[in-house]
Amino acid sequence: MTRLSVLFTAALLAGCAAPSAMMVSDGNQSEGTVVISYDYSLMQSPKVDWQQGLQKASAQCQSWGYNGALPSDTPSKSCKTETQDGDCIAWTLSTTFQCTAKAQQSQQ
Repeated sequence: MTRLSVLFTAALLAGCAAPSAMMVSDGNQSEGTVVISYDYSLMQSPKVDWQQGLQKASAQCQSWGYNGALPSDTPSKSCKTETQDGDCIAWTLSTTFQCTAKAQQSQQ
């Protein structure tokens, strides 16, 4: 198979997949950081809903006892899947959210 046909076939198969949802991909409870990611392939146009990402990050932070979350950096893009020739055919967009102040414990 030629390089172009391999790339086209991989792209076609990847394009058939349902779009990925935002997901918690990493985090550090003691530092209060949550990484939210979104995967997409060559045939997809990323339509990232960072508001959904904020909701997921806030939920994770709240489960750790924080009040919520705020975005703390600009999104970064990295190659997720490469062909044998080194061409990237799938990417991951990620951004880090910082958890906001710890929730106050009620005193009795």
